[in-house]
Amino acid sequence: MTSHIKLYGSKSDRFEEIKTNLEQQLGYEPSNPEVVGLIMAAYETDESSALQVDNALL
Repeated sequence: MTSHIKLYGSKSDRFEEIKTNLEQQLGYEPSNPEVVGLIMAAYETDESSALQVDNALL
């Protein structure tokens, strides 16, 4: 299964900020799918992230 997304405006800007931060931490430029995978891994292991996402949807 393949999923495609497009981000616009502030969501795109935020993704690029996260990607830049990860690049500094990893020492190389991660691919977009790698960035999404790392974000998903952090979400799965941190319940407070789930709460923050719930609050963002309100």
